[in-house]
Amino acid sequence: MRYATAMRRILLSLVALAACRGSEPTPRYLTVGTDVAAAAHLVTAETHDGVAIVEVAADTDLEAISAIAHDQFHRCGGFMVHDSLAEAHAALAPPVVRATPDYTLDRADVVRAVLPTLDRAQLLGTIRELSAMPTRYYRSEGGAAASTWLAARWQRLAAGRPDVTVELVDQGWPQKSVVLTIPGRGRASEVVVLGGHLDSINLRYPEAPGADDDASGVATVTEVVRVLLASDYHPERTIQVMAYAAEEVGLRGSQEIVRDYKKRNVDVVGVLQLDMTNYQGSDKDIWLMKDFTNAAQNTFVTNLIDTYVGATWGLDACGYGCSDHASWYRGGFPASMPFEARFRDANKKIHSRADTLETSGDNADHAIKFARLGTAFAIELGKGGVGATIAASPPVSSGGSHRWWLALAGLGAVGLMLRRRRVS
Repeated sequence: MRYATAMRRILLSLVALAACRGSEPTPRYLTVGTDVAAAAHLVTAETHDGVAIVEVAADTDLEAISAIAHDQFHRCGGFMVHDSLAEAHAALAPPVVRATPDYTLDRADVVRAVLPTLDRAQLLGTIRELSAMPTRYYRSEGGAAASTWLAARWQRLAAGRPDVTVELVDQGWPQKSVVLTIPGRGRASEVVVLGGHLDSINLRYPEAPGADDDASGVATVTEVVRVLLASDYHPERTIQVMAYAAEEVGLRGSQEIVRDYKKRNVDVVGVLQLDMTNYQGSDKDIWLMKDFTNAAQNTFVTNLIDTYVGATWGLDACGYGCSDHASWYRGGFPASMPFEARFRDANKKIHSRADTLETSGDNADHAIKFARLGTAFAIELGKGGVGATIAASPPVSSGGSHRWWLALAGLGAVGLMLRRRRVS
């Protein structure tokens, strides 16, 4: 743990500098788990239910805090960044949960028509290509190239579906968040979100392949997109698939999107976060995080697992700000995070050069279970049908290649897209 000790010393010096007001830039605030705050020796303004408010200078190196959250608590993100004290206070307050939808399972024929088209080889290939990029760090050229590459991949999957759009969301860093939208028919104002984070991080070396964290999650939602569009699926509710930038440094990409959606009163009825899906470290297949998630939606997710996935599941907790579902939860939106293992058994190679496909057996056998879950979640919550079949189905029981460099070639053309400008 010598590295963690060194990072604590760096962090202490940064906080000390922030305390010297003088010509320092305008301060900002973090909400962080009290366990991480104590390990980093951060001076907290106040605490509530295991979460602390910390005031830091605007130019504080957030990666130093990430290092402690990652090394000691195996927590991605681990904190949330706020521009004002009022915003930090709002993050401490219990969220005002929006009304949850009816979770009846009534699209069995649609789900079971689409599930057989999921392809392990396709999923594996996407993980391989993403993790072949030397890094997807949000401030790097590689991170920017990953955004462009993924937007182009999703656009190709949407060929022949002019109603489907792909956007690069500029949030102020080289890497952009990527959003694909399948518009709804009938209840288009209601939105279902599936997501994972696109960035990777490794504070020891420049290389950050991030095969499991979180190329696996992005590849999983990409495979969900592929089969939904290949099946000519048309939802009643709008479905958005998101690959967030800058998750590893305080869930910043997802926070920006959630702030924007709250400001515009977007009616998000459900969020599924897939952060690490391909390393099976525990006796059960899927572990549903019960902290900072919605209990009613979690029950819906376990019903989907029992009905469609054919996997075992358990309940666990991962702590404050462990992934992008926390941004949605704090925004008052129903969110769930199914995880690849019990949290204590999670892949210990993440945030290092060793987070490669080999750690997960060089296959996508575990991730395909999450692809089945993501597909069922999209269809059963999005409703609708394939082709012209939009009517409801009878209810069912709820029981029992290294081509990253190609993105650089297109970066000049696509990278000039402004915020919310569609990739045409």
